[in-house]
Amino acid sequence: MIGGRVVVRYRLPPGGSHPLTDVIGTLEQLEPTVVIRTADDRVVEIERADVVRLKALGSKPVRRSDGRVR
Repeated sequence: MIGGRVVVRYRLPPGGSHPLTDVIGTLEQLEPTVVIRTADDRVVEIERADVVRLKALGSKPVRRSDGRVR
């Protein structure tokens, strides 16, 4: 799973507008924290206790607007 594309749902700090959020990216680390690198190269570090769900995804779909599919 390390190095694979994943989606992680995790708890946000109390007092925000939403209790949970999701991040999609490449799983770089599981211990001691979960580290995800997003498509825009942002690194998201999540405490394991805040992770609600972690799910493996397939490879990123290619969009027609990317100009790679004809």
